[in-house]
Amino acid sequence: MQKQTLKKLIAMVTFVLAFTILIGVTNGTPVSAKSSTTNVSGSKQQLVDIVLKPKSQKKLDQFVYQSVDPTSTNYRKFVSSGQFASKFGQSTKNIQKLRQYLKKYHLRTEVYRGNLVMAVKGSTRNVQKAFKVKLVMVSKNKIRYQKATKKPTVPKSVSKSVLAIMGLSSYSTVSKSSREFWPSSLYNRAATTLSQGEIAKHYSPSKFVNRYGISQLYNNGSTGRSKTIGIISFANYHPSDAYRYWNGMGIDVKSSRLSNYRTNGYKGSWNGYNETTIDVEQAGAIAPDSNIRTYIGKSDITGMVNSLAAAVGQNVVDVLSLSWGQSEAQVAYEIKQGVTPAKYNQIMNLLFEQAAAQGISVFAASGDNGAYDGISGGNTSLSVDTPANSPYVTAVGGTTLPRTYTVNKQTVKIEKERAWASEFLYPNYKSQKFLGFEDWVETFFAGGGGGFSKYNAVPKYQSGFSGIGTYDATRLWSFKNGKAKLLDTPVNISGKSQGRNVPDLSANADPNTGYSIFITPKKDSSATGEWEISGGTSVVAPQIAAASILMSNNSAGRLGFWNPQIYRFASQSNSPFTVLDSRTNNTNLYYTGQPGKRYNQATGLGTADFSKLDKLFNS
Repeated sequence: MQKQTLKKLIAMVTFVLAFTILIGVTNGTPVSAKSSTTNVSGSKQQLVDIVLKPKSQKKLDQFVYQSVDPTSTNYRKFVSSGQFASKFGQSTKNIQKLRQYLKKYHLRTEVYRGNLVMAVKGSTRNVQKAFKVKLVMVSKNKIRYQKATKKPTVPKSVSKSVLAIMGLSSYSTVSKSSREFWPSSLYNRAATTLSQGEIAKHYSPSKFVNRYGISQLYNNGSTGRSKTIGIISFANYHPSDAYRYWNGMGIDVKSSRLSNYRTNGYKGSWNGYNETTIDVEQAGAIAPDSNIRTYIGKSDITGMVNSLAAAVGQNVVDVLSLSWGQSEAQVAYEIKQGVTPAKYNQIMNLLFEQAAAQGISVFAASGDNGAYDGISGGNTSLSVDTPANSPYVTAVGGTTLPRTYTVNKQTVKIEKERAWASEFLYPNYKSQKFLGFEDWVETFFAGGGGGFSKYNAVPKYQSGFSGIGTYDATRLWSFKNGKAKLLDTPVNISGKSQGRNVPDLSANADPNTGYSIFITPKKDSSATGEWEISGGTSVVAPQIAAASILMSNNSAGRLGFWNPQIYRFASQSNSPFTVLDSRTNNTNLYYTGQPGKRYNQATGLGTADFSKLDKLFNS
């Protein structure tokens, strides 16, 4: 995606917006259009993934939970990627059979450590023969993508070890969860008139450090030394931007802390390079002595899976941060269209389980469109983001901090930290004209992602926990016949729902109370560059990943799979979480707090005091 600029936080409108006019959708589903297909060149080089079954899914599930259970003999006895392959991955014997079969068709193979993913490379002609498919280029709705005309298969003699075959589609929809903008009024002036010192004072990572108890970790000597933060991304970045940022923020770092891994030799794209820049700058600022390794792959599901398989297989990183994803609604649509494998959710969970077994903590941004994660793709149903929906990932939501605003010429004061959403700013722009659908979505549907997964059941650590499976909500919008309408009178709703609850915890993600970044143009890292104000749950994910690194500095090793541990801590009298359970002025554009409940879908367990969390992790 290109760099997004949130021109203005636009407000109340009482008109009806027809999605069919703007992007051609009805009831949130893309309208069918005539498509044309052409054959893919036989000599074109293809990359296909064969995802392998674990030896025993049940034993893997058990080990993952045992590894973070203090009562278990396997507590924090994390395995290496080689040990994972031996204990849980597909057998070397079966992998060799599969390789021999593919070699007959002159296809090259590489198995990532852990024995869960095999990357297959070769010509279209040979791939079609090996997997008994035909590859075509589809042109539809001004989008061109490759897909297989039928489900790929391999012979029964080798198929027993195969979970799924993916990568035959080139449909790219992995998007980033970030918002950089030049805000109107105060923030526009701040960007143009504030000195670098003033920017550092008001928008530096020290805001996160001071608010969420990181300072005490520094006082205890935790700086991220000898630890590595892994960042999964899909765009290049200028390393010099990160060093200039840390220098500008007064953060002393070593000059050799950054490294890149280009998944499958991918040369990279500059679309969305600001996202990678944000991730590196924020993670490196919170854990100043840590190393940072960025995995850069192609922005599709194959790139996502292979980057994860590479990062976990190398086993160099102690934590992983992901700020890119898709809505479950979009994934469902792609599965229906045959461009995403039906077992995609299962594949992602399997790789995250490998990370957990090796003690790697994984954090993912929950999205920036509130409870309507698929709205940017035209889907108006409630939806959450993937991979934040995985039960083996710590999903990070967003809040906004106290601040005074002028709304419709009246003073509105946000007196305490609350769920991030822009609904209280709606009245400011009654006559605002929109530049298009994207502008409208970024305005009205800015908020921290949260809700219920349709793909993953309630995990063990959430089952029976206060607030899980129940919700309070305030409906601000109605969607009917492809049209959206802002309700004159919001409707309060309470109910029950099934599925993994998202997010797990939250921190400041509102661009209005956000953080500075430094960035230079794509093609000129030597340029003067710009100091900008950034927000989004993708800012929070690398920050919390870095906080995990700081806490692991005080432990014997890695902290491992966070979720079973933090829900256990949250149920104790000395909980390290500040619950955000207010029913009013605390929404992510649908879900609100549930008074008296410890979990709330807009913000999860709430915000963390990492000094307290550190003591619990290391007790």
